[in-house]
Amino acid sequence: MQTNILTDEQYKMLSKKLINSIERHFKIIPLNTLKHHKYILIKPVYITIEMEKDVIIASFDDIEAFAYGDTEFEAINRLCEEIINIYEDLREDRENLGKFPKKWLAFLEEVIEKSEEK
Repeated sequence: MQTNILTDEQYKMLSKKLINSIERHFKIIPLNTLKHHKYILIKPVYITIEMEKDVIIASFDDIEAFAYGDTEFEAINRLCEEIINIYEDLREDRENLGKFPKKWLAFLEEVIEKSEEK
């Protein structure tokens, strides 16, 4: 019976190939702004960018928000809009939220601050 054991060098090469393959389709980046005059991110949040065949998907798993776009820039901008919409909806209906929406609102209230309009 033959056992296939990778050498250290083969293992390193295989690991690099796997990481490069994943990085071409998926990455996690910090979001430092919501790109909105009324809301400020007081600390960065991390979003996921996935590259599919003809579309880019930006997602924010902490609140199960996502958006699509033809470009990374477009997907991120749409995700920012979605985060704001979710935040506003949750705040408006605060008294009727279920378990997960309450957690999402609590999280969003830790990272989003309403800006002082001048």
